[in-house]
Amino acid sequence: EFVALRLENSDGCSGRLQVFYNGTWGSVCSNSMTPETVSLACKELGCGDGGHLETQLVYGKVAGPAWLDRVECGGRSSSFWECPSTPWDPESCDDRRDETHITCNGTSESPSSSPSTDREKIRVVGGESAGCSGRVELWHRGSWGTVCDDSWDMQDAEVVCRQLGCGPAVSALAEAAFGEGTGPIWLEQVECRGTEQSLQDCWARPGDSGVCRHKEDAAVNCSGEWLPGSCLLSLSPALLPLCSCTQDTSTSSSSSGKVSVPVIICIILGTLLCLLLALLARQVRSTGAGHR
Repeated sequence: EFVALRLENSDGCSGRLQVFYNGTWGSVCSNSMTPETVSLACKELGCGDGGHLETQLVYGKVAGPAWLDRVECGGRSSSFWECPSTPWDPESCDDRRDETHITCNGTSESPSSSPSTDREKIRVVGGESAGCSGRVELWHRGSWGTVCDDSWDMQDAEVVCRQLGCGPAVSALAEAAFGEGTGPIWLEQVECRGTEQSLQDCWARPGDSGVCRHKEDAAVNCSGEWLPGSCLLSLSPALLPLCSCTQDTSTSSSSSGKVSVPVIICIILGTLLCLLLALLARQVRSTGAGHR
């Protein structure tokens, strides 16, 4: 599962610590919270290398899931995600006084123009088709990074193309098919079902194990941006339109003189159906002539 940290409702470096897990933001409980844990959380957030735990909290019931408890980082931990904790549980604590509120000693390093939506937190680089084919990159922890191609398949590519708004996936590519990226590798062993709305909703391992290299960067080819409704292929006045394949001409690959895969499929299916109808009509006429 793709995971991330944030300080809720805060543009700075002080607030309620939350973790993104299983597609939802939830609290981190403060039981057994060590100063090392707070420091690594601040470092993860780009808010300096230290901070302190706020303790003057108001009693009340926790709103939403509380995913983590007893996060106990030690001197050997170099990342918040390496620290031992209790297993993921949406009811790790239920009292607001047990939630983690921290104040870090730095200021946020994230630029004000940082991507904010799931669509803005993914991009493809190096391809020819206007933002719909290339090396997959994710925005995480204040920078763009790549995805390892271990277990990368069409289900993963379908989710990427959906998140990009680029229609169905055509292929899932491996071994840095669009060139090697630079910087961090954020995810490896991505396991999407193909129905998720974003790659961040899929199960995956953090890519900081050091096993994957940029020569294994994952990539996709998507069919292009499509909208339902027009470009209808009517095969007979007596038949309803059988193929809907409207293309968003503002961003489509038609601007480059190429015909996208869904258009080709529509044409092929329409031609085959026309031939089938012609053969059936001929058969009916032959049968009628034989009876006379």
